[in-house]
Amino acid sequence: MRSTAIALLVLGMCTMETWSLPVRSVSVTFPGDVIKTMTDVEMADKYLKRFGYMETLQRSGFQSIVSTSKALKTMQRQMGLEETGMLDKTTLDTMKRPRCGVPDIRSYKTFDGDLKWDHNPITYRILNYSPDMGASLTDDAFARAFKVWGDVVPLNFTRQYEGNADIMISFGKANHGDPYPFDGKDGLLAHAYPPGEGIQGDAHFDDDEFWTLGKGTGYSLFLVAAHEFGHALGLDHSSVRDALMYPMYSFIENFSLHADDIEGIQYLYGSKTGPSPNPPGPTPVTTDPTEPDTPSTTPTPVDPGSDVCQLTTFDTITEIGNVLHFFKDGYYWNMPNGNKAGAKGPFAMSERWPALPAKIDSAFEDMETKKMYFFAGTRFWVYTGKNVLGPRSIEKLGLPSSVEMVEGSVQRKNSKVLLFNGENYWKLDVKTLKMDKGYPRTTDSVFAGVPIDIHDVFQHKGHLYFCHDRFYWRVNSRHQVNRVGYIKYDLLPCSDVSGLQN
Repeated sequence: MRSTAIALLVLGMCTMETWSLPVRSVSVTFPGDVIKTMTDVEMADKYLKRFGYMETLQRSGFQSIVSTSKALKTMQRQMGLEETGMLDKTTLDTMKRPRCGVPDIRSYKTFDGDLKWDHNPITYRILNYSPDMGASLTDDAFARAFKVWGDVVPLNFTRQYEGNADIMISFGKANHGDPYPFDGKDGLLAHAYPPGEGIQGDAHFDDDEFWTLGKGTGYSLFLVAAHEFGHALGLDHSSVRDALMYPMYSFIENFSLHADDIEGIQYLYGSKTGPSPNPPGPTPVTTDPTEPDTPSTTPTPVDPGSDVCQLTTFDTITEIGNVLHFFKDGYYWNMPNGNKAGAKGPFAMSERWPALPAKIDSAFEDMETKKMYFFAGTRFWVYTGKNVLGPRSIEKLGLPSSVEMVEGSVQRKNSKVLLFNGENYWKLDVKTLKMDKGYPRTTDSVFAGVPIDIHDVFQHKGHLYFCHDRFYWRVNSRHQVNRVGYIKYDLLPCSDVSGLQN
């Protein structure tokens, strides 16, 4: 299961990826009667365009139209079908099934604020009712839907009858008060917003639908609500067909939460009886006495002979609290300013950032919020002190699916961050988590003279450092290369220059 302005979270029991932290809202779309008036080819063309398969952002940043065959293969892969690239019966039948209205491939729009609730209990308020079900049955359906999640995470849900609640629940038709109108019977079933202030967290149900307990005709209010409340708690969609957070609606009489749903929600909030599970990291070797959020103790490296100067390259280098940190294979060293004795460490990443994998590709500290952003492959994590959000897909930052990793990240002014990959870079606004217009740009068109095959970019004392192998290219504020040197000799520093030739 995987879990982010506000792109619509809507039911249809929908999802986009394996689980990840919250994203945006989701909307369910059932093709409905309009399909009957269209040819199969017309319907398929509309479907592929509507759900994002016909347009994609290429590495250059320009939109390009992809072939119908390629779009069909992408759609078939997303839905777990045989990738024929043909408009066969199975593919057509899948297109005609009830599903979520959010595109499967799209440029992400993200939400401001945190992406999970930071308090407990979570409050909810039912503002009105559908005429299809009595108030007591509706109350019970919503209570059972919250219980689905409350049974597996340490959250309590408290109903309130007046004032603002975290999750405001309402029924409405067409233009019902937010930017995402419903579309009548058998169209959008419902939508919900991820955790946050104002409308975020709220869940809306289409009153043009026929709401029931799920047997016979109509849609199960309990199942739809359980799915929507998953979004309201911060979950995105799942690609697992039997998961509650899967895109397609189906009635299940004896419902139980799938392991994929459980894994996702427990990653956000922890298990019912224990602390939040995190991926295992390297065995702790020491604490870092220079960091404010760790106890002051004397470091004891796991291997006394583990000299940072024996390393040839690093996974990434970044400034944290104006101190350079060097990361390698689950450990890190720091180089306090003015420390002529050399780097301190190694320290175990697992002690300070236990959710991270051993190898990370890039990292930066937001200068305003002091949040730490870490990137590994196609995922990223955000640490606020000891609290973590992630892993989440880097696509949720607006990067195209062709980007397989963030090779460098540099904090700039006004909450902007440059993200580098290959020969391109993007500018991200960390407050809104939106990419600035006009990106990507090619790195060498702005930073002339740096290598095209960099593996890390970081900022230190007002300069940008572009790294390739054991060397760096230092760039000044005018985007000019003003020094090329050895990372270990100039930045750590290591005293034996000959050791750099290994």
